[in-house]
Amino acid sequence: MKSLLKSVKILIYSVLLVSACALTVFAHERIDHKQYKYHRNHNVGQYARLAVRKNVTDLTSAEKTAFVKAIKTLKTVIPAGSKLSIYDQFVAIHIGATRLIHNHKGHSNGSVQELAHENAAFFPWHREYIRRFEQALQAVDPTVTLPYWDSTDAKALDVIFNDDFLGSNGQGVTIKIPNQGNFTGGPVQSGAFAAANGWVMNPALNIDPDTGKSLGTSLVRFLRLPPASNYPVPKKDVERALRLNNYSLFRPALEGFISVDEQGKVTPGGFIHNYIHGLVGGVQIDASTRPVKFKGLGTMSNIPSSPYDPVFWLHHANVDRLWAKWQENGHQGSDFYPTDGQPYGHNLKDLMWPWDGGMSTPKATALGNLLSLLPNFASDDLVRPIDVLNHRKLGYIYETRERKTQRRF
Repeated sequence: MKSLLKSVKILIYSVLLVSACALTVFAHERIDHKQYKYHRNHNVGQYARLAVRKNVTDLTSAEKTAFVKAIKTLKTVIPAGSKLSIYDQFVAIHIGATRLIHNHKGHSNGSVQELAHENAAFFPWHREYIRRFEQALQAVDPTVTLPYWDSTDAKALDVIFNDDFLGSNGQGVTIKIPNQGNFTGGPVQSGAFAAANGWVMNPALNIDPDTGKSLGTSLVRFLRLPPASNYPVPKKDVERALRLNNYSLFRPALEGFISVDEQGKVTPGGFIHNYIHGLVGGVQIDASTRPVKFKGLGTMSNIPSSPYDPVFWLHHANVDRLWAKWQENGHQGSDFYPTDGQPYGHNLKDLMWPWDGGMSTPKATALGNLLSLLPNFASDDLVRPIDVLNHRKLGYIYETRERKTQRRF
């Protein structure tokens, strides 16, 4: 009984703490929190007291449990005045960045502007986005950081998609692919992120971007459904992208819209970041059309609401890690980010929605009442690509095998 009472007290404390911290998570107060402050250590030439993001295959059982518990707490806590849990608010922000019409001086009247993908701000927008999510997790448990999924690591797939962590593949749906066989997927039915265990998605946010219809309330996966069936991602593909010196090539190569070979030949397709979304969610391709049509089957391959699959955060932590690695390999600072010539929101000193002080007034079209579901941001909550170029100044670093080896010596 004492153990039960202690658990209930901890749960109540967590709920109250997260509710109190919700506004500061969405507010732009990243470095002022005591646990996120950093200082320059002149002895070692590195920032000290930074949050450390670990490779998912290096997580202990306790770390995996803490990460899952923090995520599920965010899914259940609804801040005062909101219709959504904190977790669902993060999903709504991602949808808003991909599917809202924005009208202001930076955008043509009535234009639908992709603010988080398919252009220069893909990296800085997601860096800010996942850092705020990490801080929300840390409001629940200060020891939690975002692990990263190194998609070139063969072991990672079994570690992640296991019922002791983020759950397994979906079940209940069989898809027959000519000349390749039958493949199974569907709603996730076991583990912490099954609907039966409380992971219920908001049908108003889980929407098919093509039809505007709801995709229901269950997390859906079609792991390794052809054509996105090969795993791990070849290291040479990632290394080749990291050797590109021009941001205008590096960004689409790592985002996965192109591949650039050793001779500089560009091939369009679905690679690295984009490929992993398809590997988890499953995609079907209609090659008879021009351009070729891709249809996402599961949650991760439905890009606007893909954060509903918690593996999203691990995947984007890895994308951010690779951008940080590219930056540290001779591409640091604003000289390696476009100053102008990009759509509004993507240039070096453009404000990025939703951290633009209300300058952009988004107008929903086929998404019904999405605007009423978005959290409010303070007028002084302003973030530009130039503000997030140095990930250490945002309060975190990545634990890599190389860094672990250096520490041992």
